Amino acid sequence: MRILTLLALCAILCCSQGREQEECLKENIRLPMIKEMQKAFPEIHKSLPKDTKASKRILGKLKKCSKNIADFKQLLDIYDEHVFQKLWKNHPHQIPGVFMDSFRTLRNVMDRCVNRGPQTPSRCARETLKKMKKLTQDDLPKAVSEFQNVLLWISLTMDRGRSHKKI
Repeated sequence: MRILTLLALCAILCCSQGREQEECLKENIRLPMIKEMQKAFPEIHKSLPKDTKASKRILGKLKKCSKNIADFKQLLDIYDEHVFQKLWKNHPHQIPGVFMDSFRTLRNVMDRCVNRGPQTPSRCARETLKKMKKLTQDDLPKAVSEFQNVLLWISLTMDRGRSHKKI
């Protein structure tokens, strides 16, 4: 009986920590900021080389996974170090300023919010995150185009607790 009570308390604690992280995102990230980042993508795509691997998916299985804040934090870190910095290393004049300012803000918020709950990436995400660290120069345009999915997942996570009543 004590073991069941202890397990139930652990489960409740884990769920509440995840909710604290989601609340932290809702409090600190403005939804218009994410929309502005998404609006910047057509301009970013114009400056990128053509995607030669149209059928290849960078985020792959991650679309089907249940993602937590630690996953998003790692994704943002990887995108910063292994995608955006490599992509614009030789062409710093092509960096969209508003987009990168919003991206840095998003990373800072994730750093703050990840401390309010589980800090390890989900098992499903670990495999994809390892692959992303090994992206080649040819994979970068595809990774940038799939970043829109990451923004969508973050906004859905922020929105998870809100009601969706039809008006």
